[in-house]
Amino acid sequence: MSGRRKLLAAVALILLGAIVSMGPPRLTLTNAGLSVEYPWFRGVGALAAALGAALLALAVRRRWPRIAAGALAALGLAVGAHLLAYRLEADAAGLSSRGLAGRRVVAWPAISRVEGGPGAIVVVGADETRIEVDTTDFRPEQRASLERTIARRIHDNSAAR
Repeated sequence: MSGRRKLLAAVALILLGAIVSMGPPRLTLTNAGLSVEYPWFRGVGALAAALGAALLALAVRRRWPRIAAGALAALGLAVGAHLLAYRLEADAAGLSSRGLAGRRVVAWPAISRVEGGPGAIVVVGADETRIEVDTTDFRPEQRASLERTIARRIHDNSAAR
């Protein structure tokens, strides 16, 4: 395969992988609350984009474009791993978040405050445990469902005290 074709194939893989990796998570409502996770193909798309960036780094000859493509590959790998590992659950016990950094849990009675902004909801426990939910990929109705679930659970637990 010629150098130009390798470059085009690498760029096409980056673009295709990036397109597949974008989109809202899957929100599942249950009797006990809800769960949020990304479909498996979103993570695989980000990993495909990382592979394309790695191939691009191998195909280019100049130093700085090679470094930039390598950095893009590392970023794509991290994003893909995050999308595959991420899970948020709001159940009867509390709010839990799983990701690359591990698992965090805040029980409903232990929540000291909830902060909201245009692209995030932050739940803070009494011991300052923070669960930051990035909602930039959420559809408006998904964010509203999450906010209602959190508010209902906090209200139910404060009424039970």
